[in-house]
Amino acid sequence: MNYLFWNTDGKKINDYVCDLIIELSCDIVALAEYKGDIAELESKIKMVNNDFYHIPKIGCQRIDILTKYDPTKIHHLHETSNYTMKRIPHESLGFHSVVFVHLRSKLYMSDDALLEEARLLKADIDEAEKKCDDKTVVVGDFNMNPFEKGMIGATAMHSIPSRKISSRVTRTVNRRKYSMFYNPMWNLLGDIDEPPGSYFYNKSSHVNYFWNMFDQVIIRPSLLNNFIPESTAIIKKTANFSLVNDEGYPSVSDHLPIYFEIR
Repeated sequence: MNYLFWNTDGKKINDYVCDLIIELSCDIVALAEYKGDIAELESKIKMVNNDFYHIPKIGCQRIDILTKYDPTKIHHLHETSNYTMKRIPHESLGFHSVVFVHLRSKLYMSDDALLEEARLLKADIDEAEKKCDDKTVVVGDFNMNPFEKGMIGATAMHSIPSRKISSRVTRTVNRRKYSMFYNPMWNLLGDIDEPPGSYFYNKSSHVNYFWNMFDQVIIRPSLLNNFIPESTAIIKKTANFSLVNDEGYPSVSDHLPIYFEIR
């Protein structure tokens, strides 16, 4: 199955999204900060793909989800204003849990506050997995880089850059066990393969990363054999549109979409 996430920054992007869905054969699409006409988008997609639906929003209004699966087949798990958990069919897994995330911006929330949000999110995921299983994918705009405490800390998302280490499933710290995620986005940091991140921000500060990897997917070890590592990508163009300007910076939204596959 093919997954796409994009923080659209409130822009009119229906034509771009339609292109991405068709070109990448997307099965699940999540849009953060979407302000467009969702009915129009659904109509555009259905002109080329009859089986695509908008999933009704319940507690989380910050994320719109579209999928080829009929909404009646999707089970709603835990929701907050910052994330929504869904139990979604999968062709080889039967069902899997997908957590769609849009945590608050660093403009309005401190690093310490984001760390606490990450801890709450992880606790909710652990609780949901007790009722289902651990076939869990978390994707979205975390407003944190992979190396920040909220993403790497054992009590937070605990998302590790190594498949080998994360395959151990848990890690013990001071006699407490903490479940792990694998974070493939570490592989995309830097400019060997452009772009160097999913979000560009230039600020007048002594510490300036310029490029950030706020948009990420993290995966439970139980799904590592199904995950296609080389599929993970930051998308900067479609056949018809460029999503970056001449300097390579995001131009349609302030974020670039991310894409991955789980078979």
